[in-house]
Amino acid sequence: MGDGEIRAEAWDTFCERLRQTGRRVLDAAPDDPLDRAEGLRYAGRIARHALLSFIERSDPAAPVVTTGLPKLGGDNPDYVYASAPLSGSHSYRLRGNVGDARYVGIGTYTGDVGTEEGLRLSGYLATGELETDARGDFAIAISCERQAGSWLPMQPDTTQLMIRQTLLDRRRERLASFEIERTDGGGGPGPLDPQRYAAQLDRAGSYVEGAIAQFLGWTERFASRPNEIRVLDPDLAAGAQGDPRTHYFGGYYELAPDQCLVVELTPPDCDYWNIQLCNHWLESLDFEQHTIHVNDHTAVARDDGSVRIVVARSDPGAPNWLDTAGHARGCMVMRQIGTDAPADATCTLVRDAGAVR
Repeated sequence: MGDGEIRAEAWDTFCERLRQTGRRVLDAAPDDPLDRAEGLRYAGRIARHALLSFIERSDPAAPVVTTGLPKLGGDNPDYVYASAPLSGSHSYRLRGNVGDARYVGIGTYTGDVGTEEGLRLSGYLATGELETDARGDFAIAISCERQAGSWLPMQPDTTQLMIRQTLLDRRRERLASFEIERTDGGGGPGPLDPQRYAAQLDRAGSYVEGAIAQFLGWTERFASRPNEIRVLDPDLAAGAQGDPRTHYFGGYYELAPDQCLVVELTPPDCDYWNIQLCNHWLESLDFEQHTIHVNDHTAVARDDGSVRIVVARSDPGAPNWLDTAGHARGCMVMRQIGTDAPADATCTLVRDAGAVR
């Protein structure tokens, strides 16, 4: 088989995977034009991310930190995500400045979402462990072998770096900054290799297929218990290991136009917590135009420290209103970071949203 045939077969397989994934999304969609359209847009967004991640920005021999991951798996509106390709065969140095971020978490990972292995943590450093100077600058060695000073471990099969920085006021706070370089020598990237490109395209198609299938399973689980928030089931959490200091909760809201969901929470003593709304596909809602989440910085608490959050399709005139942004249904995610005693939230469906004040 010639190189041209390899590329044609790989391209046909990729396109067929996209077609089948689109059908799977539509089969899983509620009978709602908005949900169905957002589902197909979601599939397109994941396809774009896969092509960038596994082809255009995939070379661990010449990594670049890229900011801006897609809306996927209950992405946090308070986080700015960044990533870079890695290989356990190389060693690296990550330099940067923490800016105004409340919290920075930097991890190395094996596997990925949507695979049999899942996304697995191989090393992690977070605020409190980062050695910074008076200006907030830091430098971290990334390698399989232990290094002196700040060191982020990899394993031989590590494939990616993922960074989460928490900004509680995006309009005013300075982003953290990151640059990565190889420290083991070696040349830069070469010209496109046809057979490697075929393998990359296969990986991109597999990611689209697998990642969407994985999170469709999450939505199905959440939607089976509407208008509740519960601790994320361990079998779901095992396939997408994120920040090891975070306790994750998942839920689903389903509201008629005149209904609302009242969420009661007494937050634990922790570094950070939030509750956010997503659409049916576990994409965060439009947090730039709507108030779709609340956190320990923005929440209006009662005198006893408890918080009442109101999820509604229109403003009920109550504190801590979360706007569903035109959605009748969708997922909810709650995070609590840095606590040994995570707190549950209770949910009550109220038939008349206007009665909530």
